[in-house]
Amino acid sequence: MKSYFELADWLKTKGIGSYMQSADRLVVSNENPARPGRNCFWVTRKGSQWFIGTFLPAGYHVPEARDIGPLCETVFRSSPTAVYSIDPLIITRYRLLVLTDDEAEAL
Repeated sequence: MKSYFELADWLKTKGIGSYMQSADRLVVSNENPARPGRNCFWVTRKGSQWFIGTFLPAGYHVPEARDIGPLCETVFRSSPTAVYSIDPLIITRYRLLVLTDDEAEAL
């Protein structure tokens, strides 16, 4: 996927809500505004690269752009409440690269 709008439309077909929090941050949540009592996280795109983050914050680089939709669906369905970090099995499955705290903050 190459845009936030394409991702948002794809998520909508899966029954998952999202909204733009800023020009470069899409929040994945079925509530607007997102609340920690419900699962929510965000994605951003820098150049051609996608990143996914939690509100801990914990950040991850998504090495395969084609995986961003299925990855968001998997993370969203992995917990009914906000995730503070992505499950290690999901990290392995999607070959996510864990960012340092400074890298995550810079997103």
